[in-house]
Amino acid sequence: MTRMFCAALLVLSGFASLARAADAPPPPMPAPSESAPPPGMPAPTEATPPQPGEAGPVVSAGELAEEAPPQRAANLSYGVSTYLRWVTVPAFMLNLFTKKNVPLSSWGTGMQFFRRKGNFDLVGSLTYQDLSPPPGNWLGKGTGHPANIDTDYVVFDHLEQWGADISFIWHSMFTEWFGMHYGAGIGIGWIRGDILRISNGPQCTEENAGNINQCYPNGVTPNNTDTLPLPTSLTTPRTSVQDNQAMPHQFVDGNKPPVLPIINIVVGFDFRLPQVRGWEARIEGGFYNAFFLGGAVAYTF
Repeated sequence: MTRMFCAALLVLSGFASLARAADAPPPPMPAPSESAPPPGMPAPTEATPPQPGEAGPVVSAGELAEEAPPQRAANLSYGVSTYLRWVTVPAFMLNLFTKKNVPLSSWGTGMQFFRRKGNFDLVGSLTYQDLSPPPGNWLGKGTGHPANIDTDYVVFDHLEQWGADISFIWHSMFTEWFGMHYGAGIGIGWIRGDILRISNGPQCTEENAGNINQCYPNGVTPNNTDTLPLPTSLTTPRTSVQDNQAMPHQFVDGNKPPVLPIINIVVGFDFRLPQVRGWEARIEGGFYNAFFLGGAVAYTF
């Protein structure tokens, strides 16, 4: 009896242990960081932020340039402009050197390229000017130029100036759309074309030297127009040998310079369109180896 009781206790004790094991929660799983890496693989490491006083990651200058392209200064721009001018050498200027002359009244044009920083422009120009006055009589100034000997009928054969210059221009804007500009520059001009002269006859005087219908070369018949009808016998062949009153013929004046320095002085008004970025117009006058008055349009970018 005692043996059977002890055996029963042992059996019951085994079932109780099994029941407690079934009711107990499962053991916790190890954290990923605590898990061992697979064979042959290094253990993972955690990135730590740089501590105070430690340098961060180094970035090359090339990478910085690719990420942040260089920016133009806010007050820096570039532009192009073109202009058309009335060009003149008035009589009062020619009278400084001659007794009789024909004033110049012609035209010029050009293109300009400029760099603008703030209110200052550095300007490079390519220009053209027609320098041919109408045909007429010319007489030098001074007692050494008597009218009955030295009065010549002069024809300007496509006399023109091609120029290049650099100028320094300042702007003063009174409002966002209106202002003025002023400045000066220097350059060089190439002179093309010819100056053709022929000696007038001895009938010329101080009083009639400017009248081509009264003062004209021998062998010419005036027709009361602004141009003398020179016969072919007096114009061909074209030569540079100077003539005389008795045997006049048209010759090429060798005193024309091949190049001239350019003196540029300009002042004018600016008109801008605040609603249309870049466009502006100008009215300006000044001196560019001759007096001028004209207008221009420009675009900045």
